Amino acid sequence: MVKSSSNTHPIRLNGIMSDSEAIILSAADDIPKLENCNEVGIVVGEVQHLQQQEPQSCFLEPDKTHKREIYMAAASGNWNEASSYSRIHPHWWRIPLNAQGITALHVAVSMRNTSFVEKMMNCMKMQDLEICMADGNTAFCLAAMTGNVKIAGILFGKNGRLPWIRGQKDMLPIQLASSAGHIPMVEFLFQAHQENLHNNIPFQDIVKLFFFTIDNNIYSVASKLLDRYPKLTSIENEEGLTPLQMLAKHSSSQEVIGNEDIVRSLFKGMEEENESLNYAKLSTAMFDAAKSGNIMILKSLLRYHPGLLFEMDSIKQRNLLHIAILYRQEAVYELILNQGDSKNLMVQLVDFEGNNVLHLAAKLDNSEERFGLSTNYVQMRTEEKWFQEVEKIVPPSMKRKRNKDGWTPKDLFYQTHKELHRESASELKALANTLIVVATLIITLGISVAITIPLNDIDSTLTPIFRKKTWYTIFFVSVGLETSFCAASMLFYASAILPSNMEPKDESIRLQENKVRFGSVTLLISAGFMLFASIASATLIFEFLSNWGPYFTFGVGCLVFLVHFTLVHTLWSNYMSHLLLTFSKVAPLKLERLLWPIRKIYESYHSLRKKNGLN
Repeated sequence: MVKSSSNTHPIRLNGIMSDSEAIILSAADDIPKLENCNEVGIVVGEVQHLQQQEPQSCFLEPDKTHKREIYMAAASGNWNEASSYSRIHPHWWRIPLNAQGITALHVAVSMRNTSFVEKMMNCMKMQDLEICMADGNTAFCLAAMTGNVKIAGILFGKNGRLPWIRGQKDMLPIQLASSAGHIPMVEFLFQAHQENLHNNIPFQDIVKLFFFTIDNNIYSVASKLLDRYPKLTSIENEEGLTPLQMLAKHSSSQEVIGNEDIVRSLFKGMEEENESLNYAKLSTAMFDAAKSGNIMILKSLLRYHPGLLFEMDSIKQRNLLHIAILYRQEAVYELILNQGDSKNLMVQLVDFEGNNVLHLAAKLDNSEERFGLSTNYVQMRTEEKWFQEVEKIVPPSMKRKRNKDGWTPKDLFYQTHKELHRESASELKALANTLIVVATLIITLGISVAITIPLNDIDSTLTPIFRKKTWYTIFFVSVGLETSFCAASMLFYASAILPSNMEPKDESIRLQENKVRFGSVTLLISAGFMLFASIASATLIFEFLSNWGPYFTFGVGCLVFLVHFTLVHTLWSNYMSHLLLTFSKVAPLKLERLLWPIRKIYESYHSLRKKNGLN
């Protein structure tokens, strides 16, 4: 299988680094003379015949220096210099430039020099494009491997047979492109192949292409292959996995093009072929889909095979709900809860270690996705929230049940999360310590300015925009609110710092994090009022300021806040989304209780108005 680390960088060509002239020079020193066309991989008989017709004695054989210069000209895209070698050899583009049989066209394609390739097409014949390197790759194969659709289109326009010429490992260009994961290139080549695909490509190559497209999430092409060849649904890859089992291991993302199409085509093909995989493979696919969070596969499986919902893992005796909770797949968890009363039966079951669903929620999640979380306390907060969510669906008796190791769910949670909780609390404490220093500086500045501001000629009207009395009012109100909010932030930070016992059962990380969060919000509000106080104090002290002075100062201050919110837009948007989601779940019941007295008062008042004829 061909690996490609980037879609935009040139690839390594058989020992020559395309981005290092030093290596190019050293590699070109060993370039052999052209003595045998087979050594450079010219596999098309027409090209051999063409070269045989041209008397070799008429042309000067380029020496190592000339070959090196041709290579560098093609690598840099210098057409004028490359074409000047026609005086030495009229078909310089056919000359192998090193022992691997690389030609100027191979170099230009690998270096993505589109204009150079276009100019070469004007002087090259169709057969010249079919020249292969020693590893079997034509220039078209290199374009497929690098994912350069534009260059591939240029080459294909010159020679329509190129998509059918195999490259390294006896693979077609479309297979090379799909194994490298270049989706636009695969779609382009599939369109080029589509008319003759079913007649000219052996079915074994279709199978190989199909598995490449699934492995690299090229679902748009995979679904079309499934529609044309329904029997692909039952074929296994080298690892013994069917397409259903392969897809189940992939997470379902809406960003992947053709995700829904491939699932639809897969189950449609299974119906057309009357293919019913054995129950063990269906069960394995279901559990893999639950682990990866592939909701579409799960929905289709449960729609066609409802009995799978109660299937148990034969090794660890875990059902679908166990898997969803253990792997923290919230979407799968919600899907199971929406299956009616089935969850009541699934909750009662325990696995081979005697763990119920709450025990599994209490285990520390060490999946790779969790390593992407920014801080320990974010993961700890997520773990606490997950445990509390699962706790809501568990009967009270199961909250006290012990597993085979003698742990209750809460004891297991405290034990497995002890170290994470300690690290999280330490991080929050360090953060609160830093922010409380900032809050101290802000409140000190506010009080100092309030003490030193001159109080004379209060009724003067010489100040910009407002009367002096109004500016004094703005100043003292701003200082008062700034001091109040700043003191509140210091109180939040101090309460996050003071707890000395860092055991999980003593204080929730979510509570400590909320203290720091509220402290940060009040500190930000305090900084905003400090801006108003600064504008008012400057206007009061420097009476000579023009009218534009306060506007300019206010505009600069607003710009600072705007830049701040722009830089942390993702953080604020995630936080607001979380608040809205939580509010949408909790608010209806709480608002009903909160607004009940107000509604009663309004109804009583409204009925009283009617009684008195005031309505």
